[in-house]
Amino acid sequence: MNHVAILQTEGKRLSAAARTGGLDAPVEHCPGWSMGRLLGHTGKVLQRSNLCVAEGLLAPPDADRFTSLPRDEALFDAFDNILNQICETLAVCDPEGPSWNFTGENQTNAFWQRRMSHEIEIHRWDAQNAAGISIDAFADDSAVDGIDELLTVLMPMRSADLNPGLSASFHLHCTDASGEWLTTFVSGQPTTIREHAKGDLAVRGPASPLYAWAWNRAPITTDGLDTAGDVSLLEEWASIVP
Repeated sequence: MNHVAILQTEGKRLSAAARTGGLDAPVEHCPGWSMGRLLGHTGKVLQRSNLCVAEGLLAPPDADRFTSLPRDEALFDAFDNILNQICETLAVCDPEGPSWNFTGENQTNAFWQRRMSHEIEIHRWDAQNAAGISIDAFADDSAVDGIDELLTVLMPMRSADLNPGLSASFHLHCTDASGEWLTTFVSGQPTTIREHAKGDLAVRGPASPLYAWAWNRAPITTDGLDTAGDVSLLEEWASIVP
């Protein structure tokens, strides 16, 4: 899949939704955030990633390397410029070239190609929701890849800190694309395998709404999603998503 193309498409959707909703629109799934803060956050994340890849940094860039973003409507154009810049950088870079990232693993440019596409598409969902406009579905292949990244890369980094006592298993199953995972927590530490297996809680459905649910964006009552097993674990899931 082409992560850079997804980043570009989703970034443009995010920008358009932000302009429609306005800087003061509240962002439901980022408590306390406005649309302006959402756009500023994503802009800074893109700036950091661009520096890491463009310069092949082996450590996080210093704070003084970042351009201060506007707080007024000039933020819209600033975000668009940053988006264009990182898309150009990620499109021409060597995916196996070295660059720092926060996981301590896979210190290559390919990490940022994947991470930025999913960072922006989830926040695009937030922006469209905040603007009160129709929310675009995620592309199936990106939704599957985004679920995989959440389970195998991001969740292991933070879950033990959020709920160190959790011992339970979760089976996620895409019904319209190839994607199944069993994530088992033992004392808060998850291990994920990519195969069909029985979990304490199973959540099944089309890739796009399953991805949105996995990131605590769509409710479990969304059309197409269904559960089996211990539904009390739905609250546990919501508490461990980073």
